[in-house]
Amino acid sequence: MLLSAVHNRNDLARPVADANDLDHASAAAIASTALMIGEIQSFVDDSSPRSSFDPTCLILYPPSGPSPPAESVQQYLRRLARAAQADAADMACSSILAGQGSESDDTGDIALWLGSKDHASANVVLETLGLSEWVASGEVAGSNFVAPRESRVEKLLGEMEESFSFRASASMTGGIVLFFLIGRVSGGWVGLAGIGTWT
Repeated sequence: MLLSAVHNRNDLARPVADANDLDHASAAAIASTALMIGEIQSFVDDSSPRSSFDPTCLILYPPSGPSPPAESVQQYLRRLARAAQADAADMACSSILAGQGSESDDTGDIALWLGSKDHASANVVLETLGLSEWVASGEVAGSNFVAPRESRVEKLLGEMEESFSFRASASMTGGIVLFFLIGRVSGGWVGLAGIGTWT
C-alpha cells in the first residue's frame, strides 16, 4: 500500500487490525508510525517518493522499492513487529524503541525491509529510506537499544546479525525523534522503526 495514497490514519489502521487481530489503539499506533515516516520523507520536497507499507506483515518498504524478501523473512518481520508491540504494551508505552520517556503514546514500532545491499551504517539506512535531506538539519546518534531481558523481541533478535541501533531528529520537525534497530538476516537487511516525542 503506497503511503502517498493513504488519506487518513484509519484507512491504514483498519487493515492492520484485521490482518493482525489487534485492537484499534495498537493498530492506529502502528499506522501512525508508517504515515509519519511517509510525511517526513516528503517534508523537504513534497514531490519526493514515499515508502509503501504492508499492513499484513507490518513492513515498511523504502521508496526505492527493493523486491520483497522471501516469505520466511516477511513472517520473521511480522513476528518482530508484533513482539515489539506486545513488549511495549507490557512496559506501558507504545514503542519499545522510544521507550517510556516519550511524551506521546500514539506511535508504535514497525518492521523494515531494506534490501540485500549492505546497510551497516545509519547514514546508509537513512539514505535508503529517503530521510537524508530531512536529517541534514538535525542529528544522528547511537541509541544503545537493549531489549528487555527475556522479552519477545530479545528472543527474535537472536536471528539477526550485525545489529545496531540509532536515533535521528531534525529541528524542522520539532520534538519528533525516529528510532531504528537494524540488522542482517538471511537474504538482506531488516529492522524496526519507532517514533518518540520530546519537547
